[in-house]
Amino acid sequence: MTITYKQTKINYISKNNGQNAILFLHGWGGSTVSFIGLSNAIDDKITKHILVDFPPFGESEEPNCPWTVEDYSIMIKQILDQEKVKKVAIVAHSFGGRVAIYLANLYTYIVEKILITGGAGIKPKNTLKKFFRKIKYKIIKLFKKNAQVGSSDYVKLSGVMKKTFSNIVGFDQTEMSKSVLCPVLLVYGQKDKETPLYMAKKLNRNIKNSELIVLKNCGHFAYLEQFSKFVNITKIFIKE
Repeated sequence: MTITYKQTKINYISKNNGQNAILFLHGWGGSTVSFIGLSNAIDDKITKHILVDFPPFGESEEPNCPWTVEDYSIMIKQILDQEKVKKVAIVAHSFGGRVAIYLANLYTYIVEKILITGGAGIKPKNTLKKFFRKIKYKIIKLFKKNAQVGSSDYVKLSGVMKKTFSNIVGFDQTEMSKSVLCPVLLVYGQKDKETPLYMAKKLNRNIKNSELIVLKNCGHFAYLEQFSKFVNITKIFIKE
């Protein structure tokens, strides 16, 4: 299935019928493949399942202009409208958590509950390591104007997607998270270095109707590292 948003073709998978749905939102660099295993494991053949390829990943096209978290959220709502979804539960990983929080703010009438694993959106703490890294980048750019600096995710992107990536990681959703009204379950890996536990705890404090589950000996992809446990957690949360 496809839609077009801002002249960009978006690919997604839709399984089953019905007006109630589970929406799966992958992390940065992922695709529909990221959650297809979980979708199959919890599929009751009744509830509609929607899995989206965030552009430019999977089979979706690359945008021809920089996008923001709001753009990704509006694009998702367009898919829900096309699928005639009335109520949706969201399962989101990492960057998908940013979009889920935005959706919960924009469309409170449709988002019933959210499960976020390794969710981003909280501004990282300023550390000495990050301070010296920024200084290093500035020095490199000063002497090598065309030098590629930044994270591995950033360096390999096109110009449009570099700006998109900057728009996303620079967007602090701390205040926005306080406005989320629906039930939220936060599932984070104890050893997650991409979205550390202090982020999960802050989201837990900000979102009034939220709970936090920490999976021991897991990193940023806790939902894959302890797949069976995550399947059970998801089933229970969705059915509640």
